[in-house]
Amino acid sequence: MSYKLKIALMIVLGLLLLGVGVFSSMILVQRVQANQAPEEVEIVPMTAVVVVTRDLSLGDRIAEADVKRVIIPDEYLPRNIITSTEEVVDKIVKVDLIEGQILLSNNLADPTMNTGDLNLILSDAHVLMAFPADDLLSQEKVIQRGDVVDIFATFQQEVPLPVVENEEGVSEPETETRTFTLDALQNVGITAMVLDVIEEDASTNFMQGDSAQTSNTSNARTRAYLLALDPQDALILKYLKDTGGIFDMVLRVPTSTAQFDLTPVSEQFIIELYGLEILPTP
Repeated sequence: MSYKLKIALMIVLGLLLLGVGVFSSMILVQRVQANQAPEEVEIVPMTAVVVVTRDLSLGDRIAEADVKRVIIPDEYLPRNIITSTEEVVDKIVKVDLIEGQILLSNNLADPTMNTGDLNLILSDAHVLMAFPADDLLSQEKVIQRGDVVDIFATFQQEVPLPVVENEEGVSEPETETRTFTLDALQNVGITAMVLDVIEEDASTNFMQGDSAQTSNTSNARTRAYLLALDPQDALILKYLKDTGGIFDMVLRVPTSTAQFDLTPVSEQFIIELYGLEILPTP
């Protein structure tokens, strides 16, 4: 092979090697650039929702400090969310809520004249009972919606006397009507109040807490209370009321949960308590 031919082959081989090197460099640069390119950030839709800032119980009225707005991803949103705190202030909760729980529109009741809405405040285990406000505390307008009270009752009941035998040796059961005073129910929350507003020419009936009511409630007279009760407790109150019971309410502090162990009071209890049976005969 001639010298010139060898030179030509070496030049061609060098060019091929140079081309392979350039191509490899380009591939390497592209891979490096691809690895350094920023990843696309997925934008997650977010929504501001209303949550409670403390534990709330059935029947509580929401204050401005009880709620706040937090932002959460839309994928975690339940139905019936509320996005504005103004929508919930002064509403009543229909279920127990814990701190941080999302507030839903179906958790709230509007305390208006619509008693159907007040019925929704109840849990499945309660009934709403209207109870007359005839006691002295009610007449003096001391009891308000949300207060905790005990209900005392005085009523008459026939009780059996010891069985005695007549002259013929036959037992004749006898009864005696006695008066009893006892605590009919303890720890009862006033769910709502029915008021009569006395005006110059008319009397207007409305539910306390009605946002549409602008009259001065100093002229209002409490006509009845609406109480959320266990059905059995409601039956007891109805029986005592229908048999002529006389009721008085006593007011507790709002945080009271104590169950008082009280002894029913009767004529015999008073006699023994004050030692009246040993009084000398005049």
